Amino acid sequence: MVPHMPYEIWHGKPASYKYLRVWGRPAYVKRLVGDKLDSRSSLCRFIGYSKETVGYYFYDPAEQKVFVSRNAVFLKKSFPSDNRRDEVLIEESSEESHRDSTTSFEPSVHTDGVPVLRRSTRESEHLKGTDSWD
Repeated sequence: MVPHMPYEIWHGKPASYKYLRVWGRPAYVKRLVGDKLDSRSSLCRFIGYSKETVGYYFYDPAEQKVFVSRNAVFLKKSFPSDNRRDEVLIEESSEESHRDSTTSFEPSVHTDGVPVLRRSTRESEHLKGTDSWD
């Protein structure tokens, strides 16, 4: 077993791996041309390293083109195999679909850590006090 890597033996210092990227990793790449109101970046996939210039090869699925760019922000938490989306299945019973319109709906508490949105009670109390509901 070799105690040192060849790069470390030749150069006298350990190799830097900060420029290595996972193939297929999504990244937001800054586009140089575009209209003033267009988005300044597009979601692309990393596909390799350029030999001619300092930069990375990216594939843009929207335009179906391959291009070289240095200006990219790689997404750390996303991988190519994460193509599935979180889907929420909402089931209604027959009793809930025939509810009276005067009853208030209370949202259910989610267990997945998503906070439940609440309505402000101050504004509705203020409007009721000023007879603006009549």
